[in-house]
Amino acid sequence: MNFKSLILAAAVALSFQTASAADIKLVDGIAAVADGAVITHKDVRKAMATAKASLPKNAQVDDAELRSQVLSQLINRTLMIEAGKRRNISVGNAEIDAALQQLAAERKTNIDGLYAAAAKDGLSRAALRREIADGIIMQRVQQQAVMQNARVSEAEIDAMIARASEQGIALPEGAPIRQYRAQHILLKGESANALAAAESGIRKLYDQARSGADFAMLARQFSQDGSAAAGGDLGWFTDGQMVPEFEHAVHTLKAGQVSRPVKTQFGWHIIKLTDVRDAGTPEERRRNAVRQFIAEKKTEQATIELLKQLHEGAFIDIRGVR
Repeated sequence: MNFKSLILAAAVALSFQTASAADIKLVDGIAAVADGAVITHKDVRKAMATAKASLPKNAQVDDAELRSQVLSQLINRTLMIEAGKRRNISVGNAEIDAALQQLAAERKTNIDGLYAAAAKDGLSRAALRREIADGIIMQRVQQQAVMQNARVSEAEIDAMIARASEQGIALPEGAPIRQYRAQHILLKGESANALAAAESGIRKLYDQARSGADFAMLARQFSQDGSAAAGGDLGWFTDGQMVPEFEHAVHTLKAGQVSRPVKTQFGWHIIKLTDVRDAGTPEERRRNAVRQFIAEKKTEQATIELLKQLHEGAFIDIRGVR
């Protein structure tokens, strides 16, 4: 059985704290050093336990192979986080709070519950928040690579459909296309000061929208996006058309709900989901299935290229097993 995808998901999703060698207690032991950040044997054991817990019951996996794969993923994660810090990717307290709120909702608890669970694992509130921030930095580094290299053009879809026709390959019919209709308010931030002002402004607008103010009126008055004149209405769109942070926020909403403030490359948004539908003609569904297939392949390749570049320029020292 191939466990790579399961191990990858478990290890990459794992929050762990990178630190300098001076911060590591002797009892922890150093498993690897990557770009100056330390991965301890404790980190590896914790990641292995997470990976094992995700495997099917009665699944057999070699501990040495599992350790090697988990350590490799922890090194990859560390390299991406360190690359993000070199690129001055920063994460504010509001973003950390939003991520904690989302995680708490997924685990059917609250933020205090997350802090309590972390404390049982010997993790302070400050350490948990640092780990959340590191996870966001890693996601942004991945997103930058994917967004630069994984867009799918209509010409690429046409070419794949034509090749399949020439070779007599039947294309999938494609599932109904999930479409979303939403309004949003965008406050841009083209400098650090402007971004901070945008964050403050969008939070005030969020409070007004949550208190019952007319969203379309707020958008017409304050939004800095071209959709402002239409009350922030973006029309119908499908997955893959918006930036990842925006899409993720939309996926967490029910019709009529307004998202917490969301930061993207364009600035700060609040989003109101107005409707959801499954639609598409047979031809649209087929093209959407082909688009998703190409996008997945390009995303995989973009991630491979990113990691290759990071490894080529990094100092990596893997220590012995303990």
